[in-house]
Amino acid sequence: MSLIEMSVPLPTDDEKFFRRLCPICRREFKVLLDEKELENLAKKGVENFMLVNKADEAKQEEGGKPEPEYTCPYCGQMAAASNWWTDEQMAYIGVFAKNIANRIINEELISPLKRKFGASPSGLFSIKFDAQEMKMEEPWISPETNDMEIVELPCCKRKIKIREEWTEKVRCFFCGFPYPGKKKVD
Repeated sequence: MSLIEMSVPLPTDDEKFFRRLCPICRREFKVLLDEKELENLAKKGVENFMLVNKADEAKQEEGGKPEPEYTCPYCGQMAAASNWWTDEQMAYIGVFAKNIANRIINEELISPLKRKFGASPSGLFSIKFDAQEMKMEEPWISPETNDMEIVELPCCKRKIKIREEWTEKVRCFFCGFPYPGKKKVD
């Protein structure tokens, strides 16, 4: 079987922030990622979607490193790196995963069977294989909006965006370090 590679473009806002969703409190925020981090995130998202984290479980059994954990800026709870997708992002990545599976089925199963058994009958009996190839879907995701407020995280020298109305403590997504919230203006 040949290697299947495809680009999964993930939408960012105009300042290159990528939306995340806390799996615990379900609040959205954004993280600033470079192109390589975003590309790796997309690749891992498709892999996790297709493998349902089986590869990570096998890695842990073999003594490999467990998946990194991140901290919600709002509630402070930690979760594995693969748990921060929004519902729309998961549906979008699911289309890519489904297209990969469909392509493998088409190339490795349906096309060879059609070539072998799709010919006209000859001899005493014949087998006819008449199947349709799996269809590819066009992936679509909403463009990212330019919302939220930037928070500098000196601990990791990174930036995140949080809801503008948030006034409580803010934690670093990358290391969990807590920062005081902004003062309420009456």
